[in-house]
Amino acid sequence: MGTELPSNSTPKRRTARLGIAVIACGLTTAIAMPLHQVLDLANIVMLFLLTVFLVAVFLGRGPALLASFLAVALFDFFFVPPQLSFDVADAQYLVTFGVMLAVGLATAHLTSRIAEQAEQARAAERETRQLYEAAREMAGAHTLDQVTSAVCTCLDGLGMGGHLLVSGGTGLLAEQPGGPHRLGEMERSFAESAFERNEIIEAYDLARVGLATDYFPLRAPSSIQGVLAITSSTIYTEAIRERRQAIEALASLAALALERLSFAEAAKRGELVIAEERLRTSVLSSLSHDLRTPLTTLVGLADSLALQRHKLPAELAEMANVIRIQAEAMHRLLSDLLDMARLQGTDTALRREWQPFEEVVGSSLRLVESAWPGRQVTVDLGKDLPLVFFDAVLVERVICNLLENAFKYSPAGARIDLTARHDGEQFQVTVCNEGGKFPNDRLSAMFDLFVRGNEESSVPGVGLGLAICKAIVVAHGGSIRAENTPSGACVRFALPSGPPPAIEEETP
Repeated sequence: MGTELPSNSTPKRRTARLGIAVIACGLTTAIAMPLHQVLDLANIVMLFLLTVFLVAVFLGRGPALLASFLAVALFDFFFVPPQLSFDVADAQYLVTFGVMLAVGLATAHLTSRIAEQAEQARAAERETRQLYEAAREMAGAHTLDQVTSAVCTCLDGLGMGGHLLVSGGTGLLAEQPGGPHRLGEMERSFAESAFERNEIIEAYDLARVGLATDYFPLRAPSSIQGVLAITSSTIYTEAIRERRQAIEALASLAALALERLSFAEAAKRGELVIAEERLRTSVLSSLSHDLRTPLTTLVGLADSLALQRHKLPAELAEMANVIRIQAEAMHRLLSDLLDMARLQGTDTALRREWQPFEEVVGSSLRLVESAWPGRQVTVDLGKDLPLVFFDAVLVERVICNLLENAFKYSPAGARIDLTARHDGEQFQVTVCNEGGKFPNDRLSAMFDLFVRGNEESSVPGVGLGLAICKAIVVAHGGSIRAENTPSGACVRFALPSGPPPAIEEETP
């Protein structure tokens, strides 16, 4: 688990360790030579075993194995009679050599294994500490740069480099560099592949030219947030394999941090939209209320002038009529603004009752026919329509707005159809006209405030009629949509339907 050295220095360090092991055995021999006359051979064996033990602790398994064989050879050559020879006068010393070698090899193996385990534990502790620091920094991160800094700092502590590539929302990846290196086209293609396939990609051959070798997708609960590309130009690729769990944990922490940032950004955008809508609604309501009183006075005076036009010169009479028409148009516009402000409030009070739909259709036709004389509407209400639970005044407003919209954008004499059907779950109403159509690319936007089919149209209006219709229908728990037909345009809205209350028959 420890950090590996670059390939150009590892052989030198291995040779140096073996050399130190040889020197240690030589020093032990030099120390034991003056003590040969004082110490028993068994104690000299203990000195060599101590040397093997120390070599295993500080230099590792390879030098310890060399020290074990070298210790047996030096003990035989310098201390076992006949000295300065590998001949053995007493065969019992062969047992000593065997036990000495076995103990040395076992000591080397066990000691080096314990040392490796200790080093692994220290490396795991370092990785855990690095991940903890990264998690703490990313938990308090408020920007993408802070997340990138935490990831790169953690990778640096693990002995490697990396690049954070974040999803741009359209499947593309925007690089957040953590160092001087910039990803090339080949590296970005690997990153794109890891992102699209949601799989870890390993390309260790790229390490030879200093490119990123591993690509970890940033998997968050909701989606893939990007890719973490790992570079291995200064360490062996085996070290990345050994640290794979730590890198995956870091990638998970980065994914969670990026997802939290995206949620925070979405919440902030939502708050701005809500604040904008509230401001717009309050402005509309305030302006409408402030203008209604003087405008009502203006409409009344215009009506008075119109009643007296037979006493006025023809030119003044015509001007009085124009004033009355424009004042009434302005009055209708302010009424629409007030209704829109009220419908967009937090609590829209609906006076719903179970009632026949035919009555609302009749009252709506009477209202629009008085304003649009000469226009005909074909009504098809189907058979045996049930009672519907709705606010009659508001639904009447919806039908009037849809019919007036059809009148405005269709030529004189064009066919206007109003149909109503009940399919068991919903009560559906459709208003269609011949001639005028909606823009195909703006069908869903036609129900937004101040949106018109043709911004430069000469037809009077500011784009509130369909927005009011949508607000009323949605307040009833229904839905509304616009569509084009081969001959014109249609607007369909649906109201929720349920079993009407039972009607008790009166007993005679």
